[in-house]
Amino acid sequence: MDVFERVREVNRGAGLNDERITEARARLLTGIDADTSAERRRTTRRPMFVIAGAMAGVAAATAGVVLISQMDAPSPQVEAVPQETALPTPRSTPAPKPSTTSGTTVTEPFPGTTPQTGQHLRIVNTTESIVYRDDQSVFAAWGESGLRGRQPVSALMFREVSEVNMPADRTTEWSGRFDGEERVAYFPGNPGPDGVAAWDALLPPAQGGREWTSAGGFEGDASPRRGSAEWSAAFPRDPYALLEFARTYMRAYEQTPAQANEAAVSTLVDVLRSNVAPADLRQSVLHALDLAGVPASTANGIETYRIRYEHIDRRTDTVSIDTATGWATEYTLRSDRVDAGPGDMVPQTVPDIRMTYSVSIVDSAP
Repeated sequence: MDVFERVREVNRGAGLNDERITEARARLLTGIDADTSAERRRTTRRPMFVIAGAMAGVAAATAGVVLISQMDAPSPQVEAVPQETALPTPRSTPAPKPSTTSGTTVTEPFPGTTPQTGQHLRIVNTTESIVYRDDQSVFAAWGESGLRGRQPVSALMFREVSEVNMPADRTTEWSGRFDGEERVAYFPGNPGPDGVAAWDALLPPAQGGREWTSAGGFEGDASPRRGSAEWSAAFPRDPYALLEFARTYMRAYEQTPAQANEAAVSTLVDVLRSNVAPADLRQSVLHALDLAGVPASTANGIETYRIRYEHIDRRTDTVSIDTATGWATEYTLRSDRVDAGPGDMVPQTVPDIRMTYSVSIVDSAP
């Protein structure tokens, strides 16, 4: 039983539905909260999220969460993303440039990163995420209102490992697995037998892993499935058009210009950290983030973008990209803490969610 089926059991009677659980699973598969992926389907009312299992990864962005109650939306802004409706001017530092294919005049973005016939793209995602508890429930602290008056008595870091195998022909069968969860650290440390027992009572440890197969994209996604040929084709390759497209991608509600800019950046980051976007799309996304003015720093062949959200959430995300491949190597999310009582028991240096990725091309799926 994976964490989402455990959500059903632990939160039975909390008004859960298959759509919410499936959406959370899909987000986590791509690495969504956490999430996180809730921006894509948000209404003008903002949810507070309660989690009842370890996180496998935030689509979504933004991720692995269950809707419990509603609260008013804050008024947003992504640090360094302009609020004007006009597209911003590119920054002086360009995105990673592709190399020229040997012996031809064709420019190939990120050569050697596209699986050929019979091969698979294998993505291993290790996710560490923080959850809190009081005497009655387990809950996440991310979201624009942080702990929102809850008085946690303990926090716990979970680690989960998941794997996705994407075939060269995206229309054929995908596969993946979850390796189960590991309890990595308690905050404050050394909770003692009574503290561990209290966690076990509210959130029973998961047993074993789980495997899945799915035709044409990630398991559980709505149409078009993430990673599918249709999903890839929907995104323009021109960076200006892509940035404009991302402003309204899968959003059926009115947005202010500042919200639209933040939503665009969130969508682009989700595409990157899925690690299944084709090379030309990864290249276009990187250029679009540059056009959006998202701050970035480069060291040892890794470019790290730092995104400060003020309007669709109050949090800081980072995404690190290997400049040679365009693949994401790490993603983190740290929510602002609001009304958290006497202080946050988790050090500020520890993000709410950290995902690290290993991506490779293999000759066959396991």
